[in-house]
Amino acid sequence: MARNEEQYRTWLEFLGEIFQQPLGVSSRYEEQLLVLLRQSFNGACCTRNRVSPAWEDHVLGCWPRDYIPDEPPGGYDFRQQPLLRWYAFSGQSGPQSFGRVPDALADSSLKRAWEEVSRPWGMNHQLSIPLQIGGGDHNAYLVSRPDRDFTEQELALARLLQPILTLLALHFGIAQSNSGASLDGSAHDLTAREMTIVTLLSQGLTAEGLARRLSISPRTVGKHLEHIYRKLDVRDRLMAVQTAHELGLLTATAANFRFNDTEHDRP
Repeated sequence: MARNEEQYRTWLEFLGEIFQQPLGVSSRYEEQLLVLLRQSFNGACCTRNRVSPAWEDHVLGCWPRDYIPDEPPGGYDFRQQPLLRWYAFSGQSGPQSFGRVPDALADSSLKRAWEEVSRPWGMNHQLSIPLQIGGGDHNAYLVSRPDRDFTEQELALARLLQPILTLLALHFGIAQSNSGASLDGSAHDLTAREMTIVTLLSQGLTAEGLARRLSISPRTVGKHLEHIYRKLDVRDRLMAVQTAHELGLLTATAANFRFNDTEHDRP
């Protein structure tokens, strides 16, 4: 586990570097994130994917650049993709690898079909790290390689990194949606960390939950909340979330992701 600890320290340093930057420039770091994910898991490529409830898979980011097509080849039914079936039917939300999907959810014929589609790009084996950001779509980072499944040690590292990747995804999303916002001392003048906390508050996290999610002390959470209340001119968390929505700093949280499927699709 020594390598995992070393990799985790690298990720914490990366996280600290991002949160020292102005909010509007943080999205440029996603390429560095993809590179770091690929290196951390010895992958051939790393992508950020969004799958709609209609099982449409979209590649939103990739390293190396242009390694795979932006859209998957035609003719493949993603309702049969083993990892997607795992998340759609198991109810699990943690990291998972292609080789660990049980036959009850994807038998050998389904796995062979995916291997045939993915072989030209060296994506036979995949490790999925879902982003727990809510909404109607399934968002995840995928690390792919051609020759072997991911080890238990690598899966343990993925579990460590999942909350960091979720936090960064929230941060990047905020930066993109507010790239034109004025940060001039008005009620919009929230730091990147404060915007992350408001976003998590809108998802129902308590102060204790925020402390656990962000790996900080409850006292530090309290200080951030004090600053948020002062800047938004509110007295409590509910008012902070309501005001943030009214100011356009947050978007409405959609229902949790579920694939649209029919009964015959289920294993």
